[in-house]
Amino acid sequence: MSGYSELFYVMFAMIIFSVILSNSNRLIHRNTTIQIEGELEQEVVALGQEIIEEAQTKEFDEVTVGKELPPALIPGDFVGYGSLGPDGETSRQDYDDFDDYDGHSEVVKTAHGDFNIDVEVHYVDESTFAFTSSKSTFKKIVVTIKSEFLTDNSDQIKTYQLAFIRNYYAD
Repeated sequence: MSGYSELFYVMFAMIIFSVILSNSNRLIHRNTTIQIEGELEQEVVALGQEIIEEAQTKEFDEVTVGKELPPALIPGDFVGYGSLGPDGETSRQDYDDFDDYDGHSEVVKTAHGDFNIDVEVHYVDESTFAFTSSKSTFKKIVVTIKSEFLTDNSDQIKTYQLAFIRNYYAD
């Protein structure tokens, strides 16, 4: 029977080793997945921030484009809520004011895959920063980004939103 005890020790050691190896593989896979997801999320932030920073360099409103003097009525002379968005411009390179980005949509192809980008611009209330249909000296840009490679635990595509509130007087 002593010959069999050594066989049992070897089999027990193999079982323990296989359990440890299986757990190690699971941890390596999980860490790799987290690393890749982190790289993709960095890309999301970079793409969203690029649009926000680009929009910040534009004039606040169409009525202020190319003007040396401010409008007579602030915010009364600003573009109405229903008129936010491009006013004749056909591409992002042509946008000349902040709210031209409203309704902008594009697919950006990167080394990390394709990213679907949608942009909204709204007037916001000066005290609560909630969306409003009234003209205001505050506008909020919301950049929504999705990628088929960024999913939650139930394989639903995650939605990432980056937002920035701009004040006419802070320009």
